[in-house]
Amino acid sequence: MERTQEFGRMLRTLREQRNLTQEDLAELIDRSVQAVSKMERGLTFPKLETLINISEKMSVPLRNLLIAFEPNATHDPNREDLEFSIIRATKRLSIRDLSILEKISLSFPDENAQTISHP
Repeated sequence: MERTQEFGRMLRTLREQRNLTQEDLAELIDRSVQAVSKMERGLTFPKLETLINISEKMSVPLRNLLIAFEPNATHDPNREDLEFSIIRATKRLSIRDLSILEKISLSFPDENAQTISHP
């Protein structure tokens, strides 16, 4: 199943579990009903700001919303909390500071990359 469709199905399930209509969700996350409908049908994927709004307003960890795009990812609540905290903190940074933060974060080794062993 395409990733955006998987996300859409998950969003619809979350909305229905909370007894919300598409109109209710649209108002809650400050989006149009058409935008919610397109997300749920897997036609579009929301921007990060919308994902954060969905996460906050529906009390769902951001990582849980992104899991549709990382099906093999492991669930680590501590990591989720840290990632969400970092994302929220970046909203108050200037473009210059965001650029610095990006360079710092890219300087760390990729723990998921395969290590080449030398004889």
